[in-house]
Amino acid sequence: MDAFFFPTTDDLRLFGIARVPAHATRAWILCPPFAEEEKSSRRIFTRIAQELETRGEASLLFSFRGTADSEGDLGQTDIKAWRRDLQAATREMQRRAPDSEIAFLGVRLGASLALECAEMLGARRLILIEPLLSGRSFLMQQNAKKQIRAQITGDSTKNEAAANSLPGIEDLDGWALGAAMKADLSALDLRRAAPHFGGEVSVLQVGPREEIAPPLRDFSTRLGANAKSVVKSVVMPPFWNLIDAPDPAPLLQALKAELWPASKISDGENL
Repeated sequence: MDAFFFPTTDDLRLFGIARVPAHATRAWILCPPFAEEEKSSRRIFTRIAQELETRGEASLLFSFRGTADSEGDLGQTDIKAWRRDLQAATREMQRRAPDSEIAFLGVRLGASLALECAEMLGARRLILIEPLLSGRSFLMQQNAKKQIRAQITGDSTKNEAAANSLPGIEDLDGWALGAAMKADLSALDLRRAAPHFGGEVSVLQVGPREEIAPPLRDFSTRLGANAKSVVKSVVMPPFWNLIDAPDPAPLLQALKAELWPASKISDGENL
């Protein structure tokens, strides 16, 4: 495992953690979700990276600019800049594992961005975990969570005051949301048209039910017009919304079934 900073095209440095086994034939770019969801997903991503390493596959887990340990101001960035960050992460992974085929695994917004960029960056394999289909709905959900938290804590002014002290910056449940990022998220809508991708895609729903939600099933069907697409349910808590990480075994077993179908799912006791 190697923790390091790597450059973008505009001289910012992104933080990444790479695992590159010898003779890896596939290298995964692990794409995190937005803000608070990234914090809650970190342990799950680490377990995924460890499992990939065990299987002899490389991975790079990184943070977009303005988040976690990466450089940059979240309030001044936008989705376009995050797409460039994804390109920078791909270049770094190609440098570290030049003989490996590039693949993407993303959660929520990270999954959506991975799908948008995959064709351009030469990936032929995608794992999309609960891709964010509507940025507008996401913003509404985050604002609702902020209001609920303010009602519970009785403190509805602290974050708003800090955000309002900067022109064009809003508070998104404790995270700075700039006008450009808000506009980009509001425009994100994969329910009507999914980006073209001609490779192999696995779409994983994570939640309490086996039945696939209609929007996610429709999304997978549209992907299937151009790609080999499957959608499956993983029954476990939505880990991106939790403070403590749940047992990752159901998700890891689902990934093993998709990525290494010849392996026995019964070896879950080794997870």
